[in-house]
Amino acid sequence: MVGFSDEKAGDELAGGLVRDLYANGEFTGKALETALIHRPTGMKAARLLLVGGGEKAKFTAGDMRKVGGVAVRALKPKGVKDLGIRLKGLTLTPEMLEAVVEGVVLGDFEPDRYKTEKKNGDKKVERFLVSVPEESGEMRGALDRGRVLGEAQNFARELSNEPGNLLTPLGIAAQAKAMAAEFGLECEILDEPRMRQLGMGALLGVAMGSAEPPVMIVLRYTPSGGAADGPHLALVGKGVTFDTGGISIKPADGMEKMKYDMAGAASVLGAMRAVAQLKPSIAVTALAPCVENMPGHKAQRPGDIVTTYQGKTVEVLNTDAEGRLILADALTY
Repeated sequence: MVGFSDEKAGDELAGGLVRDLYANGEFTGKALETALIHRPTGMKAARLLLVGGGEKAKFTAGDMRKVGGVAVRALKPKGVKDLGIRLKGLTLTPEMLEAVVEGVVLGDFEPDRYKTEKKNGDKKVERFLVSVPEESGEMRGALDRGRVLGEAQNFARELSNEPGNLLTPLGIAAQAKAMAAEFGLECEILDEPRMRQLGMGALLGVAMGSAEPPVMIVLRYTPSGGAADGPHLALVGKGVTFDTGGISIKPADGMEKMKYDMAGAASVLGAMRAVAQLKPSIAVTALAPCVENMPGHKAQRPGDIVTTYQGKTVEVLNTDAEGRLILADALTY
C-alpha cells in the first residue's frame, strides 16, 4: 500500500496497525520509506508492505514508478511470489497503472548473469496484481505499455552490462538481428567492406586499432498503412563496445567502466524493441555505429586526417574523441 506523509490513509487497515505505525513514528510516509507488517489483521495477504509516497498533492506517475520498483526490491529477497498493490485514497488512472507496472518490471531486474552465487537465489516474483475500478481497453493498454517499456529498458540494461570480451561489435549486431527477428523489425548490418565502399572514414578510423571488425546496425520500423512521406523519427546511439581511448589512452583507474560506452547503442536497440510492440503511427529508424577503440599496432594516431561519409575532412587531435567521429558517419547515413 502507498502511504503519504500529509494524509494518513489506511488507518483502519490491519486492525489499526497502520495507524499505530504512523503514531509511533515507525512509518511517516516520506518518499520511498518502507515498513512491513506480518499477518495483517483482517487481510488475506500474509504481509502488508507500506511504501511512502511523500506528499500526496505532489505524487506523480514518476513517483508511482519508483514505488513499484521499491516494492519489488523490498519483497523479492523475502521470497514473496505474489505481489498486489493497493492505492488507498488515490485514483488509479491509466497513467498511474502504466507507471507502477513499469516500475515493478524494472525493479525485478537482476544484473547477475555471470555471478556464481545469485544474490536472491531462485527467488522471484511470479505474479503482480493490481485492482482496477473497472477493466477496460484503456486500462489493458496501460498495463501492456508498462510491461513493454520496462522489458525494453531491462533489455538495454542487460546489453550495457555485458563485458567487452563477450559483447563485441559483431556480438551486439547478433543481438540486434535476433531482437529484430523476434519483434518483426527490418534489420540491416553494414560490415567493414560495405562501410569502406561508402566512404565512412571517420568510423573506420576509430576501428583501426582493434582486431574486432566494426559494424553499423540499422533497424527500421514502418507503420502499417503509413504514408511514404509521413513523419519519420531517427534514433542514433553510440556503440563503442570498449573504449581504451586508443593511442590517447585513458588512465587505468576506472577503465573497466568503459564497457558501458556502448550504452547509447543499447538504448536505441531497447527503444526499437518497444517501438515494434507499441506500433506508433510514424516510421522509426535506429542506427548504432559499433566499434572497439583500442591502441593496436594499426591504431589511428593523433594528428591523422580522416574523411567522413559526408565528405568533410577531420584532423584527429585526440583519439579518445571517438564518439563524435562514429556518430558523424551514422548521422550522415
